[in-house]
Amino acid sequence: MSKTYRLDGWLAEADQGSRSECRKLIRKGKVSVNGEQEKRINAPVTDVMIIEVNGQFVRAPRREALTVVMHKPVGLACSNDPREAPLVNDCLPAEWQNLGLNTVGRLDRATSGLLLLTNDGSLLHRLIHPKRKVPKRYQISYSGQLKGQSIQLVADGLTLADDPKPCLPAELILQTEGQATMVIHEGRYHQVRRMIQCLGGEVTDLHRDRLGSLDLPKDLEPGSMREIRAEELIAAQQADE
Repeated sequence: MSKTYRLDGWLAEADQGSRSECRKLIRKGKVSVNGEQEKRINAPVTDVMIIEVNGQFVRAPRREALTVVMHKPVGLACSNDPREAPLVNDCLPAEWQNLGLNTVGRLDRATSGLLLLTNDGSLLHRLIHPKRKVPKRYQISYSGQLKGQSIQLVADGLTLADDPKPCLPAELILQTEGQATMVIHEGRYHQVRRMIQCLGGEVTDLHRDRLGSLDLPKDLEPGSMREIRAEELIAAQQADE
């Protein structure tokens, strides 16, 4: 569970002014949290939330930073809600339990593969913001028959049945029957599953094996995790030009 702070105190720690100056910014509507204007000076925030002042992203106060790479198995939820147990955070060793680690984006319970956890809000922002276009690659097993021109439809930006905003252009590679690879550059709810469904198929197995230019490390068995190495962290942040 991420440690919670008062918004005014968090901003002061992040060098946005004295606590009284930060309260004025909040009351004047100059502060947003996760894209929504926030006028409560005591609003609870964490280091992995996206906090902006006058539309500019504010880096989290410098604390003990930790980023973990995990091979997520099927069956675990990327959530802090104990009602959704078993959770990814349940797998954290005791020494990491109180460091405020949150998953970088989410893999649903039925999806396996490469997952990062971090308490570095700036890193989280760089990895998940759509403008950065950090690619995420998935290996897909599906049933059914995909539409003709599926590759082009995905490349042009697929419009999902329940979302009028087109997806960002993505890459679909069809392999043997019922097998495909997809590279996306955003993280909508169940996006890959919904895209395949829109094309006429149904995902039966989904596995993420790459983030940025970082492949799922070969030394990680399903359910295992370790602190990320410096070169891996650099690779994970590599975005498309």
